[in-house]
Amino acid sequence: MKILKFLLYLIIGLVLLFFAMGIIKPSITYGHEITVDKSAKETWAVVQDESKYDQWLEGFKSIELISGEKGEVGSKYKVIVVPGEGQPDFEMIETIASIKEFDHIQLSFDSEEMEFEQTITHTEADGKTKVKTKSIATGKGIFMRSMFAIMETFFGTFQAQEEKNIEALKRVIEENTTDYYPEPIVEEEEAIELMEVEGGSD
Repeated sequence: MKILKFLLYLIIGLVLLFFAMGIIKPSITYGHEITVDKSAKETWAVVQDESKYDQWLEGFKSIELISGEKGEVGSKYKVIVVPGEGQPDFEMIETIASIKEFDHIQLSFDSEEMEFEQTITHTEADGKTKVKTKSIATGKGIFMRSMFAIMETFFGTFQAQEEKNIEALKRVIEENTTDYYPEPIVEEEEAIELMEVEGGSD
């Protein structure tokens, strides 16, 4: 009988501790930072290149503009990711909250389980660029908040995933061969006329 009482109290204690975690830590904050030998213009272009998302965002499946002007503040997107093998698709609505070209983008995500904000900044100095993320995740409801708090406090789940994604982004940036800012093509006739004008001015 004493053992049953002990087990009962233990279970009650664990349940209370579980929910207390969500109250004490309703949101979790994490992020990661990389430095690459590239310009901020190039790191920005790679991060914004939707065709490369699946190369550094684990589980990424698709993104679709659903309202607003693409790349503008207030524009919304439906983002679908696959959490893991055999698991159903996870859908989020992404909104651009703030954006400044070559400097930063702030995104907010909304799903059934959570609200999530992420800011990605690009800082260039001495020919190198620092790409830094700061993310804040908040579970919807005390159960999800407690789950997130335990996952991050004891296992570092969110931080580990962020580091994995951003280190993958570093490789994608360093191996990038896409010319996002090509020089304008001058037609042959225009080139000849330009040469004649330049030659005549000598």
